[in-house]
Amino acid sequence: MKKIFIILLAVVLSGCDRANWQSSVPDFPIRLEINTNVGMYVNFVPENITTYLIADAGGIHLNGITQPLTVLDAYGYAGTVVYIDGVHPYGAYDLCCPHCVLRDKPCTVDGMYAICPVCGEEYDIYLGNGVPMHGISQEPLKEYKAVYNMSTGKVFVGAK
Repeated sequence: MKKIFIILLAVVLSGCDRANWQSSVPDFPIRLEINTNVGMYVNFVPENITTYLIADAGGIHLNGITQPLTVLDAYGYAGTVVYIDGVHPYGAYDLCCPHCVLRDKPCTVDGMYAICPVCGEEYDIYLGNGVPMHGISQEPLKEYKAVYNMSTGKVFVGAK
């Protein structure tokens, strides 16, 4: 009986190793620097929860305004959503659906959800976890690191 318990415990614990888990979305350069003190970004501050911007090949889009990418900017595999929620000051996810993995068919963002135009899966981005809501996908959106520096008012987005 003791041997069975030890084997079961080993199996359960080995399944909990998220440190070695890798997203099905390919690694791609990601680097964004958003200065919330200037231009179209002045309202992209932690107090404005559920606000988001999207960075893709066409530029950085916020509230119907598009700004071109700089030579230093990189937007991930299929584009990146950077959002403000009530849990974290800022969060960021690649817009590639991890179920379909189609770079040319990024998820669209509708309020609190990123929605895949191919399979229809919705991913919850509001709570800061990117989990699938309908069980079509078995993994969350690929998460990027988003760091807010209060003294400079800058948000930096990069690989985890």
